[in-house]
Amino acid sequence: MKHHGTFFSGVFLLLLVMDACAPDPAGLAKRFSQTYNTHHVKNIMTLYADNAVFGVSGKLTLAGKDTIQLLTQYDSVLNSHMVFSNIEAKGDTVFCDLAETNDWYKAAGIDEAYYSMKLVFHKGLITLLQAEQDPGTEKAVGQVLSPLMDWAYENRKKELADMMPEGKFIYNAENAKTSLALLRDWKQNVK
Repeated sequence: MKHHGTFFSGVFLLLLVMDACAPDPAGLAKRFSQTYNTHHVKNIMTLYADNAVFGVSGKLTLAGKDTIQLLTQYDSVLNSHMVFSNIEAKGDTVFCDLAETNDWYKAAGIDEAYYSMKLVFHKGLITLLQAEQDPGTEKAVGQVLSPLMDWAYENRKKELADMMPEGKFIYNAENAKTSLALLRDWKQNVK
């Protein structure tokens, strides 16, 4: 009888230790934003599951770690910086607000871009990152992007074609540099 009490006490203690060591989704989200802001692509990619999905509602869906890495390189070149706020965890899912700055936004005259975010974790890794752009941010980006694209189509067809084979923008480090250069050239030549 004495052994059963010791056994159950040991099991209870083990469960407490396991629970204490379980990944905290809110803490994982904070760690992700902090790591992302370092621009160390290899370190950032260790936080994603191999089958992760990254999406911006109605604009972009990237599936798989290799594809997401290209976007991460794009963001790194543009010196993206993100701040999460209003973080709320429900099970393995985190909901939060995101304020993002980067060199492209700055050159476009956009101080910060705002998103609502959903991050889903499994075994401490991101399996889904879904963002929805704030309507004000969407409008501000559209007011720059639409005339920029019109200008680039008339004046920089080759660069535009290289960045958008088959009409779809490819996120990677080279296109980050090219898109920023196009934006700066457009502002200098048109405005």
